[in-house]
Amino acid sequence: MLGGATAHGQESTALDRFDPAPAGDAFFTVPSAGVPGHLQAAGAAAISYAHQPLSLRRESDEEALSWVSRQLVLHALASVELFERVKVDLDLPLLLEQGGTSGELGGRSVVAPSGASVGDLRVGARVALLAQEGGYPAAALRLSVWLPTAGGRAFAGADSARFAPALVVGGDHTRWLWSVTVGGRLSPRSENSLTGSETFGGAAAALRFGGLQVGPEILVAASTGSLADGQVRQGFSAEALLGARYTVGPVTFGAGGGPGLGRTPGTPAFRVFGAISVAGELLGGGKADGALAHGSAGRPEEGKGRADEQRKGSTGGEGAASAGQDQDGDGVMDADDVCPTQVGVDQPPRRGCPPDQDGDGIADADDRCPTEAGVASTEEARHGCPPDSDGDGIVDALDACPAERGEATQDPQTNGCPRAVRVESSQIVILQQVNFATGKADILQESFDVLEQVARALGEHPEIARVAVDGHTDAQGAEKPNLDLSRRRALSVVTWLIEHGVDARRLEARGFGPRRPIADNATAGGRAKNRRVEFQIRRRTTEGAAGWRDGPVED
Repeated sequence: MLGGATAHGQESTALDRFDPAPAGDAFFTVPSAGVPGHLQAAGAAAISYAHQPLSLRRESDEEALSWVSRQLVLHALASVELFERVKVDLDLPLLLEQGGTSGELGGRSVVAPSGASVGDLRVGARVALLAQEGGYPAAALRLSVWLPTAGGRAFAGADSARFAPALVVGGDHTRWLWSVTVGGRLSPRSENSLTGSETFGGAAAALRFGGLQVGPEILVAASTGSLADGQVRQGFSAEALLGARYTVGPVTFGAGGGPGLGRTPGTPAFRVFGAISVAGELLGGGKADGALAHGSAGRPEEGKGRADEQRKGSTGGEGAASAGQDQDGDGVMDADDVCPTQVGVDQPPRRGCPPDQDGDGIADADDRCPTEAGVASTEEARHGCPPDSDGDGIVDALDACPAERGEATQDPQTNGCPRAVRVESSQIVILQQVNFATGKADILQESFDVLEQVARALGEHPEIARVAVDGHTDAQGAEKPNLDLSRRRALSVVTWLIEHGVDARRLEARGFGPRRPIADNATAGGRAKNRRVEFQIRRRTTEGAAGWRDGPVED
């Protein structure tokens, strides 16, 4: 890793690259993008073990010397959120133990470090710029300053102050969350450091399963600068970590690990870490009236409800939990939990209840249409979906005929309406004629489809107790034969409907011959319109099938 650079004086390096996110943030190493509360405090402790963070190697051969073979560092963290805009945090690292191999490589002698030491104190602040709005993420600016409290002692810290401005962007959703940061670590006086100034980036994402959160975090850094002997410092490092945390009330436990990649000093062969954190309100803290949340989610409509989840910190704490009982362990105290025996999310207006994206009162786990507000249904496939009264697959809000099964069309006036049959106030209107053999009462097969739709409509409308099937003819020929033909044709339709499942008590046949024309019999087109079958609704009932009674119906 060190190439041919001299080892003398280069122990004034903050070798540990585990830079934990502020206490109360959502990930271990990548900060969150918002500030969800006011006077919300969090504290955490994180411990990190790095294996072989620094080795010397001659470029001419494979000979190597593990100068620092291990480092064990404890981080004590604290933070407080102010005015839902600013978050201030502290991180005091304590180098508990380190060791390595002393020796000589390429004519250079090195001494392995040992013993415990205080590291460089980190002071940080984050200012929320944008709140999350739906799919648009939250954004914030962050500045970290490391004070040389270690005094440049062996690999515990640098001998001068360091600065790290960064931009953070992230989002928090019902089941998952993410955060990305980019920035630079500036070391103005770093000639004796093995690392010096760097550009860096990080990305993290996680899924939630009740109180459990699991996800990867990736950190990258690239350094360039000059060493004391005039050589150019260049290097790239990365760490791929997988972490998990579990929240019980206001306390969160976390652990993770992963390999290091690259040859920059401080990049370990692998790292493991653990953390515990707690969060709560300071006196008078909470969410200010009328203010918008600026947490990782930062969504104003969710406000304080999401704020608590956003405080699951790097070191993982659950935020703003008040004292008291939390039976289901979802972080919402029973006094505020609308569903105290079900693991849920802290999201108004049903805090502590299972997620309900569309707000229809049916939890997403049971909702067959979780993104569309719907209604409860005994039909499992439609539970939580928008109502579809006639069951034709077109929701009532878009169905021009919500009480009748129909077909989807591009025309809002006919969408969801039957193709050839429509039930109106006093009629079952057919849009296609019932055709018969010429001069006879035999129904042509081409008309079976429209009659099937009439039978289906009667099945879907049990409130229709009596329908008169009326036969009509044009005025050609003598009236008596026409009158007889119209009655026989009406009777043929009634017989067909009864044979296809319609109760006989609901039907009667009438023939009017040419007596009720609807068009001019002097033209061929008018006579075609007059030759017709109509379905007149003569009685309705609220009793359903019990109201289908035989007997005459008064006009």
